[in-house]
Amino acid sequence: TNSKLFSFLHYFSYLCPQFMNEPKLMCIKRITIYGILLLMALTMQAQTSAKVKERVAEIRKLYADAKENMAYNDQDEYPAKTNMEVTYYYMAPGAGPIKHNIMYYVSDEEDDVGMLTGFKTYFVSDSYNSGARKIYEEYLFDLETGKLAFAYAYEENGDDTKNELRYYFYKNGKLAHKDVKVNSEWGTYFDENQAKDRAANLQKGFGLIMEY
Repeated sequence: TNSKLFSFLHYFSYLCPQFMNEPKLMCIKRITIYGILLLMALTMQAQTSAKVKERVAEIRKLYADAKENMAYNDQDEYPAKTNMEVTYYYMAPGAGPIKHNIMYYVSDEEDDVGMLTGFKTYFVSDSYNSGARKIYEEYLFDLETGKLAFAYAYEENGDDTKNELRYYFYKNGKLAHKDVKVNSEWGTYFDENQAKDRAANLQKGFGLIMEY
């Protein structure tokens, strides 16, 4: 990398006076500064890329563990279910009748002596229609922080196209990475902010239900 940078600086040291009408030494200094800034930017980009890959790998492991727990939980012989299913209907202006089917998967919360104190959601799915659209969403939560770690949406649109969206979040709630495939000319309503809002509302809904 250093040899390539030296060649770059050497080459432009000859061209610079001709095209920039500057003294050669001044031009070398200018290019050197640009080169250093370029290296710093490339280093920061590489560090950010490594950080993103690490977080995405963590979330995929978290997702796989959640799916394994859910599969075990859904077995008929499992003695104590830790999930809840909610189905509700309503009429939306311009969209007609809408049906939501929400699945909550939760983890027990215990105190220091092992007494059950409550439940914390670690995975929520929501399947519903919106007019001609059929939508399926998933939300994966970090049990350590309680914050959204991953959001997924699959949309079958009324124009025979499909959208698929994935959002990965750091533990502080900031977006780490997104994989968005939008094929509909209608676009999609499901951006990272919408994912956060939906996840928060679903968590709030679970809390309100558990109060009763």
